Amino acid sequence: MQGVLERATVLLREARPTGRDLPKLQEAARLLESLRPGPERDALLALAYLRMYQVARKEEYYLRGYSYARTSGKEEALALAERAKEGA
Repeated sequence: MQGVLERATVLLREARPTGRDLPKLQEAARLLESLRPGPERDALLALAYLRMYQVARKEEYYLRGYSYARTSGKEEALALAERAKEGA
């Protein structure tokens, strides 16, 4: 489990908000979704989906990111979701 979490974190760190890095963000989300729910995993999923939203502007990505931000219980994740929507 820890290896999967670390790999997803590396992908999120490396990915830039460009269309070219969308596959890295999608891979990070896929890896994280294979883990059991928890605050850290959900906060990272929120980050992945909100970054995908910034790149692709697909409403589905924003909704998933916002949902994961809420379930993570982390104020930082929820604040990021609010900023992502305002920047749209």
